Amino acid sequence: MEIELKLVVEADALAIIESEILPKLSATITRSNKDVFNDYYDTPEQILGSRKIGFRVRSVDGMYEQTVKTQGQVQGGLHQRPEYNVSLSSPKPDLHKFEADIWGEDFDVAQVNKQISKLFTTHFHRSQFDIETPDSLVELVLDMGEVRVQEDVLAICEIELELKRGNASHLYDIADQICAAMPARLSNITKAARGYRLVKGARNASRVLPKFLPLSHEDTTEEGLCKAIECALEHWQYHQGLYLESDDAKALTQVREALLLLMQSVSLYLPVLQSDPLLQLHKQLLLLVQQWAWQEDLISIHQLRSRKGPFCKRVPKNSPMMNYLLGRREGLLMAYDPKTLLMSNLSSRVQLGASRLLIEKPWREQNDGADIPIGKHANGWLSQSWQTVMQSLPRNNAMDSNKYLALEVTLKQSLTNGFLLGDLFAENRGNFRAPWLDLLDGIDELKALSFLKEASYECDVDDPVEFQKWMKDKTQSVLSVMESSRKIAMQAEVYW
Repeated sequence: MEIELKLVVEADALAIIESEILPKLSATITRSNKDVFNDYYDTPEQILGSRKIGFRVRSVDGMYEQTVKTQGQVQGGLHQRPEYNVSLSSPKPDLHKFEADIWGEDFDVAQVNKQISKLFTTHFHRSQFDIETPDSLVELVLDMGEVRVQEDVLAICEIELELKRGNASHLYDIADQICAAMPARLSNITKAARGYRLVKGARNASRVLPKFLPLSHEDTTEEGLCKAIECALEHWQYHQGLYLESDDAKALTQVREALLLLMQSVSLYLPVLQSDPLLQLHKQLLLLVQQWAWQEDLISIHQLRSRKGPFCKRVPKNSPMMNYLLGRREGLLMAYDPKTLLMSNLSSRVQLGASRLLIEKPWREQNDGADIPIGKHANGWLSQSWQTVMQSLPRNNAMDSNKYLALEVTLKQSLTNGFLLGDLFAENRGNFRAPWLDLLDGIDELKALSFLKEASYECDVDDPVEFQKWMKDKTQSVLSVMESSRKIAMQAEVYW
């Protein structure tokens, strides 16, 4: 079983490793260097890839080895995959040389062996450092090179920390030092996965979270928290990688959604699974979420400029305003530099800290709440957050924009709790969340209109008097719809 952490780094990583990281380690360090050539194979129908199987032939110094990595799991950036290696006398692959029991019962080794052909290659220079202490052996490798499919190329610049002996905590100890010394980020994407993406020629797209976090009634509070952390980290890592490769600003919205989900997950479970590392993670998340607060303006700008959104009939037709909003968008991206934020020390520390919790589970040392069935807490947690929302909503008086905007944080937290726990009530939850989610969408529209109003003072819009009247009418229209949704929401029976 291969157990490793992957960190994406920058081009000067080797010098920093040699000058700032290795000298601080109390360990015996053995260094080696080599050029590595990998050819990845699959059938025309990509039978191996469809089964999450990676198959390569590696060439190093005239020696050949074929490797199969079967489907494993990624927990918050920690990769755990079964790996099988066989030496070869030539670069020609042969699946028959592996033990038969590594394949599924329905896998026709002979047929697949006839059909496989080269799909893509990876070529990189590997600087390897074997870091040995009395109770651990960690292999640190820095790979600098490329993934290539004909003329299409993706750069490789990553550190892999593989556990050869000892506890996985040793990987995190070294990773912490790396992230403190240089810009880095956890990655859940393998070289093979990047190669397959090049082969398919398909660009990854931004995606939203599922409607509910998958849970079962047998899950404990510990399992509930771990599932929430895994979900948030996977969403975060996917979208940070997407933005860094494509500059797709929609991915930044999902990065912030992942951060808010992670923070609320920790907030929800912290009273039961109290531990110093979990509390420290919560403090770091508060700082990190604040660093992404500028995203609210970016979201408003995207909504206002969209030709399919709630403002599509008016704002996109006003050229001066559209140009102004584009300038504000570019100004935000330049001022806050999301690429630097995604590779910042705080960002990497939060990712590593959350990932480490999944492995070490430090709350077990400080309390006995880990094994309590999650269902024993779910009703109380949902009721408490829902009552907080209800106390902010008058039953007989109308709400204005300011009151709805003040409600946003509380409502978002309550709905996130519903996301985290709602799967326990699949039979009863029905459409309870729908009007509350409509209210949250309405709040987003009100924020966009508030942003637009401020922008109209700084921009010479077409027909300014008429534009001001439209904004006022639009605000009243949004509020009217929200009031209808609020009435429905407040009358609904809870599902827990």
